[in-house]
Amino acid sequence: MIFQFDFLAPLYDRMVGFFLGQPDAEKWRELLNLPTGGRLLDAGGGTGRVSAPLRSLVGQPVVVDISSGMIRQAREKGDLELVRADAAQLPFPDACFERIIVVDSLHHFSQQRQVVQELARVLSHDGLLVIEEFDIRRLPVKGIALVEKLALMGSRFLRPEKIQEQLQEAGLTAEILKGEKSTIFIVARKSPPWRSMGEEDPKHPT
Repeated sequence: MIFQFDFLAPLYDRMVGFFLGQPDAEKWRELLNLPTGGRLLDAGGGTGRVSAPLRSLVGQPVVVDISSGMIRQAREKGDLELVRADAAQLPFPDACFERIIVVDSLHHFSQQRQVVQELARVLSHDGLLVIEEFDIRRLPVKGIALVEKLALMGSRFLRPEKIQEQLQEAGLTAEILKGEKSTIFIVARKSPPWRSMGEEDPKHPT
């Protein structure tokens, strides 16, 4: 699978732009409640096509991808921190990102449950994680899944409810929202420790 993405990397932005259009920075600003001074993790971020337009709204965008070809393309966009790594084993300490995005990538991860656990681990308390995925319940997406299967890309599309369930198992609250062009958004939040224990906010007691 890595070979396929290394091969596609120089054409990736144009290909995805043709099918999905250009990233809607205003939509992502709304979903992620930007601006923020904290760091943004773009997991499986490829060329950084979504996180690059957000760099003025966050402290530092960090693109993680396992494909060296994708990382090379992201480097051309400038002002992005680039890390070649497996999203199932993120080389970051706990709770170090205030925002995380996973755009058209979750179905490509072979260890999806482990990836979700890792994303929850590195997300800060009260941080936001937003996943955009093709909705496998839609007929056009079933065609995309078949094409990727024939291309031996190892893709595995989960139903939105299954993704929500995995996020909840990782300790996040998650809401499914309708996306654009056969996609869905799942917005997840990590509650601070005092809230998970049913205690009052120490900064704002009732």
